[in-house]
Amino acid sequence: MKKILLVFAHPDDESFTTAGTVAKYVKAGWEVDLVCATRGEKGEVGLYVSATPAKLGEIRQKELEQAARKLGISNVTFLDYKDGELEELEYGELEDILYRKIEETVPDCVITFDTTGISNHPDHIKVCFATTYAFQKYAAWVGDQLQKIGSEQKGAEPKLYYACMPESLAAYLIKLKNIPDESFGRPWKGSLDKLITAVIDVGAYKSVKRRALQCHVSQQKDVSRFLSLANHPLLSREYFILRMHGTTEVFMGKNDRVSNRL
Repeated sequence: MKKILLVFAHPDDESFTTAGTVAKYVKAGWEVDLVCATRGEKGEVGLYVSATPAKLGEIRQKELEQAARKLGISNVTFLDYKDGELEELEYGELEDILYRKIEETVPDCVITFDTTGISNHPDHIKVCFATTYAFQKYAAWVGDQLQKIGSEQKGAEPKLYYACMPESLAAYLIKLKNIPDESFGRPWKGSLDKLITAVIDVGAYKSVKRRALQCHVSQQKDVSRFLSLANHPLLSREYFILRMHGTTEVFMGKNDRVSNRL
């Protein structure tokens, strides 16, 4: 059975960025596991106006576990880091934990944020770079093992994907006031369209993505804004950048075509 390992920062990241893709690949027989670095205790309190950060973290953990069941995610691991403080970690700490998790999972694909964190969130960006480092270390180990047994099967090497929002889509959503033009003190730009390597058609899984998002009741403000667009583009398509295939860094060439699968 093929496996995908998702690595994100907060509960609901999985639903906004990859819910349709997860549902599609689970239906195709893949196993999907999720690592969530924090419990999102500094997020919106929504209906839970009297919730302390600790209580909100408990609530959001349960919301994520419910969303994971809707999507068919097999295992959810929380790393117990504090929301909003990932960039303060000593270099190597999160990287080593993620390396061990990747090694334990033996995934065919690892998916995390792109280098913009999609929304410029510092936690997202930290998770991106920590996951990339951990993946590079793991891919090098896999390459050594394949070399030892004399295997030249490129398909046996894992892939690292960045979930992203294309620059053109970000501009469109800003124009519709569905997302702010600025986030965490910087313009919300998205990733350059020319970097996108895969666009997954998830139109058949719109209802699943909606149900997963609606599990995050505490984050009602963000979820409602997203779903206020009845035909939100990210309900039909999800976007990815293939960052590495094994130890090989991947870049889109002039004549390369965008793939419709991971």
